[in-house]
Amino acid sequence: MELTLIRLLKAGQNLNRLPEILRCRQHTHQWLRLTAAYIGLKEDFPFEISVPSGIFGFVERGDVATFWQIFCRGIYPVDSSDRLIVDAGANIGAFSLYALQASPVAKVIAIEPAPDSCNRLRSMMSSNGMDSRYTLCEAALGERQGETTIQLSAGSQFRRTGVGGHTVKMVTLDSLVPPNAAVDLLKMDIEGAEYGVLNSVSTDTLLRIRRIVLEFHPRAPARTAIDPLTSAGFKLTRYQDDGAGYGMAWLQRTEICDAIAN
Repeated sequence: MELTLIRLLKAGQNLNRLPEILRCRQHTHQWLRLTAAYIGLKEDFPFEISVPSGIFGFVERGDVATFWQIFCRGIYPVDSSDRLIVDAGANIGAFSLYALQASPVAKVIAIEPAPDSCNRLRSMMSSNGMDSRYTLCEAALGERQGETTIQLSAGSQFRRTGVGGHTVKMVTLDSLVPPNAAVDLLKMDIEGAEYGVLNSVSTDTLLRIRRIVLEFHPRAPARTAIDPLTSAGFKLTRYQDDGAGYGMAWLQRTEICDAIAN
């Protein structure tokens, strides 16, 4: 087993990825197959692996990268005590599933506009026994209530709103966060729409969010998304610049609205 692991690592020139592969082993017995697919060795799609709560299905190569980022690299940290998590840009439900596994007391509000991704998300939640623990909002997250469009021709991980011909509902973050509820984690990966969302969300809603993990995109400078949050009392705890306008930011609030905390 260890020899096979070393060969996989060498084949992918990824000896520095050993901690990620060890985490992969914690999530599935088919870790060798998944690691091989991730580092680019031959894999036939679709295929499935077992995870602690059930089954995870891979339809395209991008699904492997998504699973790896979330489950093996741990880019969206979830605390076991988290109770309410908002998954903005839920895609096929990989993070929603990870969050519900990581925190047995959590419930997730998943937001996803693409119909085919929503269908896969529903199937994923059902096959893992999570139907009662999540709510799906089939809409795009935006700066106003109404409608927008989404491109469905791109891979499911790279679809942008405001382009393409498929009309979808658009909702605001204010309309989705339940009144007087504290959000433990807001995960946001919405392909550039984050700038409009974060510049239009109310102070009241932001005061009720504890942590945010934000992926930013080259529609605008990263500070356009980050500055409204630091002005609202969030501390930037980690920043990752991936180049060409892409990157991630991790933010945390040390104090939350007294009316919520009590």
